[in-house]
Amino acid sequence: MKILKIFLFLFASDMLYSERVDLDKIIAIAGDGIIMESQLNEAKENYLENYKVANPTQPLPPEDFIEERILENLIIEELQIQRAFKAGVRISDQELNESMSRLAANNNLSLLDFKKEIESQGQSYEKLRKEIKKEMIISRVQRGMVGPKIFISDQELNNFINSTDGQNLLVVEYKLNQILVKEEEKANEIISSLNQGKDFKELKLENDQSKETENEIIWNRISNIPTLFADTVTSMQLGEFKGPIKSGAGFHILLLEDKRGDTVKIEDQVLSRHILIQTSEVRSQSQAKKLIYEIKEKLTNGESFEILARLYSDDPGSKLDGGILDWSSTDKYTTAFKNALDNSKINEVTEPFESSFGWHVAEVLDRRSEDVSIEIQKNKAYRILFERKFQEQLETSLQEMRSQSFVEIKKRT
Repeated sequence: MKILKIFLFLFASDMLYSERVDLDKIIAIAGDGIIMESQLNEAKENYLENYKVANPTQPLPPEDFIEERILENLIIEELQIQRAFKAGVRISDQELNESMSRLAANNNLSLLDFKKEIESQGQSYEKLRKEIKKEMIISRVQRGMVGPKIFISDQELNNFINSTDGQNLLVVEYKLNQILVKEEEKANEIISSLNQGKDFKELKLENDQSKETENEIIWNRISNIPTLFADTVTSMQLGEFKGPIKSGAGFHILLLEDKRGDTVKIEDQVLSRHILIQTSEVRSQSQAKKLIYEIKEKLTNGESFEILARLYSDDPGSKLDGGILDWSSTDKYTTAFKNALDNSKINEVTEPFESSFGWHVAEVLDRRSEDVSIEIQKNKAYRILFERKFQEQLETSLQEMRSQSFVEIKKRT
């Protein structure tokens, strides 16, 4: 009887084990990994739920078609994960937490409330974290695969910016004023007057011959501005005048009065110079501080800033130029350096101050408001073109990866 019980127990265990194997089978081998039937079923279930929400009145595609597409996606995904592992791609906990926080913020929730909301819907927050992490890894792999293959020339960029498609996406509007005269000599006289500082509007009242056709100045996109003026207008700074430009009507002098749009930015900039003294193996903190105060005293006594910068400064980028830094917004500097420049008068040397780089004295040489819209516009246009090319190239790259990998799809019974 005891032997029979043992036999029945073993038989039952074997049946249970067989049943478990039957419930989850390998349906595909992809590279060094496998795709399980349970993965396909779960992905299929998610797809059907999303499809019904997005297309409530549409019939479902054929089941074989759905399964084939989903299985192919799982294979591509598995191959990308393997490539990430071999390349050492990692997503840190900090990166993942920041991504989850952004996701919560996009739903107008704190991270804690977002977690509660997910769990209140019967879903697993930890499972969502794993999915987001996987998406981040795959995204990084795709950037590495496709990014180096994308090239955008300056000509291509400019063509896009000036195209109707580009203007509709970049949305920049210009407010132009103009003076039109019939004689080139008169146009040159007006340009000379403008260069001497005379007011554009007064000169317009005195000389403009377009009064019968030009009434109120209106906002225009570049696509609505005459082609003759378009290239000139897009390169103009705010408040700048250009001309004379010859047309069939005469000679035009243009003034860019204003412009607006999400890529328009007027930036306050400074032209400055500085001397940096850093600590080193042979110079202690107290010695560095003592030296910068000695340099400040030399400057107060009338010694040349340029010569002292070349002799003493530890900034290799500006040392040979006498400490000169290019025109820049102070927002691009460290807090201590920004504060020193913002609170300084033109041609006044600051008191010595310390930043994360070391000890400085600095001097603001000039200030200006610079229209940096063109660079912002180019950056946005580049991102748009890059994403378009990225999506086109991504499909090709993924198919190349698929064709170069070992893939075996098992027959399903």
